[in-house]
Amino acid sequence: MHTVVIVDSEPSEISLLTRILDDEAYRFESATTGVGAKQLLHTLGTETTAIIVDWALPDLDGMELLGWVQCQPFATDLEVIVHSEAFEPEHVKQAIDAGAYYFLTKPFEEPQLEAIVRAAVESIERKRELERLARETRDAVRLLDVGVFRIRTMDEAELLAIHLASACGHADLSLAMRELLVNAVEHGNLAITYDEKGHLLQDGSLEEEYRRRLSLPEYRDRRVEVRLKREARAISISIHDEGNGFDFEKYQTIDKRRLFDLHGRGVLVASATLDLEFVPPGNLVKIRLPDGAS
Repeated sequence: MHTVVIVDSEPSEISLLTRILDDEAYRFESATTGVGAKQLLHTLGTETTAIIVDWALPDLDGMELLGWVQCQPFATDLEVIVHSEAFEPEHVKQAIDAGAYYFLTKPFEEPQLEAIVRAAVESIERKRELERLARETRDAVRLLDVGVFRIRTMDEAELLAIHLASACGHADLSLAMRELLVNAVEHGNLAITYDEKGHLLQDGSLEEEYRRRLSLPEYRDRRVEVRLKREARAISISIHDEGNGFDFEKYQTIDKRRLFDLHGRGVLVASATLDLEFVPPGNLVKIRLPDGAS
């Protein structure tokens, strides 16, 4: 069971959110102030999976609480969803930089809220599993100095993300690595556009489309080439797909038109976590990070 903490100054809003999200997979806890939320989160510790917090609390705003959460050792494996009457792009940028997972505006649309919370929970489950596997494989790959990998499928992208994070000594970067590798396979080699992915997610046919395109002559032989090189106390990684590239600057910033889509933030999140350099036209990205395995 996943523990979801709801922080809102209005008890009626807490009741509404709890009713909408009523699911046997969730256990709900709540607080009406920022101070109360801090006390509750301390008590729950690592039990918390997701937090839904109002941007405007009576004693501190959602950004202050978000900043506090990100500094707590027990909060490395949880997602924060911020909601408000309205959002300005600069507020969203601040929240993303501070680690927010998603943003909701009132009044809530029930299907969207349910989908976002489900996605947040699945994100944490995926992150925990990737980090666990990265820690388990650390000893096997930390001696790797130079490596060239070629991947074709989503499963291979996830597996390589684990090994890259392990080789670098940064298990917590597995999810950011995964976002870049999946992006290279999905949007690069398989040429699934942003809008196409949105429609495929809505009708639940994304996995089916992956399989279909992987079988087509124009895509089936494409590979994403990943190169790793260990230098003096640093590691450089390059990810090169066979697609036509994309407008990477567009996806490294906040766009009002994409603000509340259920996808499209992978590059933004990876950019906030990793030192990235996209090489025009965008089908090559270079990463440089300290060697945590040395």
